[in-house]
Amino acid sequence: MSASPVVDSILSARYLRKGETSFEDICRRVASALAEDRDEESRFFEAMRTLRFLPNSPTLMNAGTELGQLSACFTLPVTDSIDGIFDAMKQGAIIHKTGGGTGYNFSHLRPEGSPVQSTEGVASGPVSFMRVFNAATDVIKQGGRRRGANMGILNVWHPDIIPFITAKTKEGEFSNFNISVMVNDRFMDLVSRRQFETVWLTHPHTGDTVTVGRIWTAIVEGIWKNGEPGLLFFDEINRRNPTPQLGEIDTTNPCGEQPLLPYESCVLGSINLATCMHNGILDEKELADTARMATRFLDLVIDKNVFPIPQIAEATRKTRKIGLGLMGVHDALLMAGLAYDSAEGRAWCGRIMEIVTSTAIDESRRRAAKVGSFPAWQGSIWTEFPIRNAAMTTIAPTGTISLLAGCSSGIEPIFSFAYTRKNTVGKTFVIVNPVFREHLSVTLSGMGFAGDERENKIEEVIAHVHESGTVQDLHWLSAEFRALCKTALDISWRDHILMQAEFQKHVHASISKTINMPSSATREDCAEALLMAWSLKLKGITIYRTGSREDVVLALKDTTPSPVPVPVAGRNVPEKIPVLSINRPRELSGRTFLCQSGCCRLYVTVNLLDGRPMEVFIRTVGSGGCEANSSALGRAISTGLQNGVPFTKFVKQFAKVNCIVALKNPASEGHSCADVVGRCIELSAKNQSITTLRDWDIREVNKKNPCPDCGEPLDFGEGCNKGICKHCGWTGCS
Repeated sequence: MSASPVVDSILSARYLRKGETSFEDICRRVASALAEDRDEESRFFEAMRTLRFLPNSPTLMNAGTELGQLSACFTLPVTDSIDGIFDAMKQGAIIHKTGGGTGYNFSHLRPEGSPVQSTEGVASGPVSFMRVFNAATDVIKQGGRRRGANMGILNVWHPDIIPFITAKTKEGEFSNFNISVMVNDRFMDLVSRRQFETVWLTHPHTGDTVTVGRIWTAIVEGIWKNGEPGLLFFDEINRRNPTPQLGEIDTTNPCGEQPLLPYESCVLGSINLATCMHNGILDEKELADTARMATRFLDLVIDKNVFPIPQIAEATRKTRKIGLGLMGVHDALLMAGLAYDSAEGRAWCGRIMEIVTSTAIDESRRRAAKVGSFPAWQGSIWTEFPIRNAAMTTIAPTGTISLLAGCSSGIEPIFSFAYTRKNTVGKTFVIVNPVFREHLSVTLSGMGFAGDERENKIEEVIAHVHESGTVQDLHWLSAEFRALCKTALDISWRDHILMQAEFQKHVHASISKTINMPSSATREDCAEALLMAWSLKLKGITIYRTGSREDVVLALKDTTPSPVPVPVAGRNVPEKIPVLSINRPRELSGRTFLCQSGCCRLYVTVNLLDGRPMEVFIRTVGSGGCEANSSALGRAISTGLQNGVPFTKFVKQFAKVNCIVALKNPASEGHSCADVVGRCIELSAKNQSITTLRDWDIREVNKKNPCPDCGEPLDFGEGCNKGICKHCGWTGCS
């Protein structure tokens, strides 16, 4: 492992135990705790030391220690009684303290307003109890090495489904929960046939009816506004349930990749696919050998695990589920010269996952022949032959362990090929993806650049990528290079889903992945993505629209200038409101943008005085729109700017204006004409050298979402939707 400030800070904050000073010390402790003989200990140690395979964080933290809790994923039942509710809360607190994350399905709780015979009162409903769980998690996370993370689930047929869907409408609410709606095929079939007026349920207490359309609209609106709720597909999960005789599955872990029965837990581990690439070629034998070793490693974790409560020990040992997956997938695709969003790239990934899963099955069969099948084998889907584990593969987010390994996370595309880090003394420097740099160098050489000229050109491109997050607007670079070097926001949401679907074909459990959308994505895009995921037989889907969580992040530090006081009846106010006096020079510099709104194209000219927006002119182009209204809007903005109103006020307010025509037009570069104008003003004020508002979306995503610990930009993906910091290792879903 190469030394870096971020790795050092992660190791010291989370993984190093007393007497340990290096990552190798951690690997020795873990290998020694799990292996059954010296040869096996050596193999485990070498796989971790070379970053070819890493287990989930609790194993790295706790193996070989007195605590000894090694699993990452847990699900706990929440039964409809005070005892049951608070037992689940207590058990969750114990799990969080040991480094695990918990999933809860609150559907067994009676709806709000239902009578409670024992107290002659009424039930407060699932959402109110979720608040208590959230508060408990907030307290527990103060002490441990990892933050507590929860998944809150409600079935779409629960009477309180609308309050649940809208529970996180106010950003910052339920901050320790990801929330997901468990939907069934019947509901999705009605949606796909646009049977929105169909009554879906009637509230047993109020008698109110809820239509399919009302539920669907609430789901889509929540996703479009702040990325939640996610959807989980109940019937597909249970069609692939490996132990149907033990009951239906209705709960997952916090990032959704592990559907589990009540009280089950699962240990995860990931192969760094990039380490199996040599000169652009995948070494399939090395991959299979690693998968075999990792399957045995994870199975041994179950035997050595110190489970936090007896029910979890019993349920876990009954099925012995493990979750072997991959990380470094996008790195490996780049090494192979395959585009993430190409059919060839997807087929290649499918073949790789097939190798991993088939090898894991074979090793599990070998283990069963030696030490016995999992206890619930009879009645499972594996009755053709004895097998050690009920499920073997999954795709985890790998948020922190991928930082340790220095590779791309899970199966996610890389978020940026260049980003900023700080060293221990606060000096800022840019980290560049080495595979990207190599491809860039080869491309420039092919264009005739050599020596210092080529190096200067490389630095020029890297500076652009660091600033904008993309090379797609550098049209002087070859189309082949730009097609290969796409980041998460360059890839269409459809291609994100297609990649997830390709992996799901060969994965036993589920997949932690975020479907990234640009901020210009419409509600219709979100709805179409959900239907596409269902039709492709995914087990769940998480969507994040760029910038949709800006308000909660900006609230961490309010930098908005104080408003100008205005007269209010009955209050003491200044006799005279101060006015900023502007002497307009004869000439002002500025920029003119040609933009697309919902109903028309706009010429927007923003003139600056000392770098500050001072006047705005708006003119419609072609048919549509209203020339008079556009001119009036420009005059009103200019008057405000010239009288001291900060330009940020206009930008923020215009961003809240939604026009149905713009929202339905996929070509629109904003949510309304006003929003388009606001973006042009902000773009001019920041003096950014880019040409379109869509490029602005890509550029701004990192700046609007700082890490709450260190303030550096968050990387969004990996199924969590809360982000991960590439600087300090903070993650919202550890």
